[in-house]
Amino acid sequence: MADILVVDDQDRTVDLCRRAMPEHDWHGPAHCWREAAEALRSMRRKVDLVLLDIHFDVAAEDLLGLPEGAEAAEIRRAQRRQGIEILAALRRGWPQLPVVLMTSRGGVGLEAAADRHGAEEYTYFLDDEEIDAGALRAQVEGILRARRGTESDGPIYWGRTLPMRRLRQRLLTLARGRLPVTLGGPTGTGKSLIARHFLHPRSGRKGRFVSVDLSTLPHDLVAAHLFGSVRGAYTGSVADRRGAFEEADGGTLFLDEIGNLGEDLQRMLLTVLQEQAVTRVGDNRERKVDVKLVVATNEDLASLVRQGRFRADLFMRLNPACTVELPPLRERVEDIDGLIAFALERSLQQDHVIELCRELRAAHGLSGEAVKVALGEVPEPTPGTLAFLLPERSLDLLRRHRWPGNLRELVMTIENAVTFSLAESASSGASPGGRGRDDVVQLRPKLVRDLLLASVGGEVEEGQGWSVELKVRPHDGLNKVAQDVERQYFTRLYLQEKGDFAGMARVLLGDTEGARKVQLRFNQLGLKVRELRDQVGG
Repeated sequence: MADILVVDDQDRTVDLCRRAMPEHDWHGPAHCWREAAEALRSMRRKVDLVLLDIHFDVAAEDLLGLPEGAEAAEIRRAQRRQGIEILAALRRGWPQLPVVLMTSRGGVGLEAAADRHGAEEYTYFLDDEEIDAGALRAQVEGILRARRGTESDGPIYWGRTLPMRRLRQRLLTLARGRLPVTLGGPTGTGKSLIARHFLHPRSGRKGRFVSVDLSTLPHDLVAAHLFGSVRGAYTGSVADRRGAFEEADGGTLFLDEIGNLGEDLQRMLLTVLQEQAVTRVGDNRERKVDVKLVVATNEDLASLVRQGRFRADLFMRLNPACTVELPPLRERVEDIDGLIAFALERSLQQDHVIELCRELRAAHGLSGEAVKVALGEVPEPTPGTLAFLLPERSLDLLRRHRWPGNLRELVMTIENAVTFSLAESASSGASPGGRGRDDVVQLRPKLVRDLLLASVGGEVEEGQGWSVELKVRPHDGLNKVAQDVERQYFTRLYLQEKGDFAGMARVLLGDTEGARKVQLRFNQLGLKVRELRDQVGG
């Protein structure tokens, strides 16, 4: 059961939804932005989804974004696109709240508005109650499934943000089909983890998972490695050999760095995908194979096709519609604390870390085997439990790092910090947490900074800048464009700093004493603490 708010100037939609989906709690309709904002504030965190109409036939005083003294023609235009103004306001105050746009009218630019303001779905009503109810049900249930999705699967951390949960839901659908899946995104974003630990286990296939990194194979051996070979096919081939396709028969084959394939190998791969059979190098006999193919690349395959470096027919056979782009770590600002904690918890499960923990306990006379993670604040002592503390200063360094190596760099940084901290404490005999707390292992800011300096990129951002992905949206004046951008980054920074204006001042002004200035500008931009408060920590 979910709590869903309908924002519509008429009762048709909410009545339709109550009849078609009685298992959910339907609220509204809110007939204008003022009523919608009041409903959202009163319901606080209860709202799971908003259904938002586009056309609002309401009085001028209830229209959002309408200038004073507007003429009749301006009022009519504002009514036709009022839903888009409300969507923009929702994004400023409730950036993670899923929204479905709805209309029965053409010519409103629904798709462009949905993309520009981050609506999850959009619906064109057909004035057929059964079809309209079915379309809404499919969209609502799809969004709610993603919203309820788990935060992690084994070594994969999806987090709490809706875009990552929607990505998980899409991958779950693709895993069950027979079509190839392409995983895109920068190096280190977890493509191989997703292929091995998510797509293959959920494919329903009983065969093996076979992984091939095409960037590590000599060009003249790739064909034999993929398709197999017979004795004497090439120098050093002394026996028949099964290739990766045969090894993965009935299972999943993961080809990493697919863009590295040469043209002749691309042709051979295309033939295998078309015929679902392989011919070993040096042989004439076809062997049938049933393989779920997953490929990965950090390049834009469509661009390679245009450059003539990748076959267009193979690109289409890989099915571009089944491509999933994994975001770089710098775009997962809301998830960074969860990712840090997840990586820390995973590192504590490593065999060498468990052994170092035992050595530390022995050196300090500590009993027990349990471990726990603490972010920011020193935890209370728990008998038999060793706590690993990332103090606020260490967390701040990790939050501000650009992570050019993405998840791979984050995991290695955390694992190194844990290993070095344990080894240092066990060998020195000093209290690992300082101040006599033998049960606390502190991952010190100096160590974290040194590790980040040694990582890809070689620099640590300490109050020297903060970056975030923003959208530049068209307005009727450059000042309004600038204010919209400023509102976006103030909102993102407010959420990142958990509503702490002193923390925002440290980022923007390099001085926590500037908190009052930041709060004043926050208010001038029309942002409301009471509207954003419910999003803090979510």
